[in-house]
Amino acid sequence: KDNHRLYVESASVGVPYRGGGNNKRGIDCSGLTSHLYKKVYRKKLERNSDDQRTKNCRKVSKSKLREGDLVFFTTDARKELPASGVYLKDNKFIHASTSRGVIVSSLNEEYYRKHWLSGGRVSGIK
Repeated sequence: KDNHRLYVESASVGVPYRGGGNNKRGIDCSGLTSHLYKKVYRKKLERNSDDQRTKNCRKVSKSKLREGDLVFFTTDARKELPASGVYLKDNKFIHASTSRGVIVSSLNEEYYRKHWLSGGRVSGIK
């Protein structure tokens, strides 16, 4: 039942973080979500996370998240765009962390609980 392709594409875990980047040499959070959506769902997302949040999806609550939904977090730097990731399952999501590159994290971690902004569902994603 899982979307196998999402997990195959998510195997880019370990790619380093690079602001504005969107390839294996380095990627930022919205670059990663855009890449996964293009490869897995054949959907084009906006290139920055705030536009993804406001233009590409409708809001879903954390308790209703499904595989493939986008997740958004505030960042410590106030002027920065929100951080984004793609929800997998069991409270896990994949994202590009500024310090550790592409990783899978848990929504239960204190940092992500504290910085939770919203979930988003892109139309046409099963």
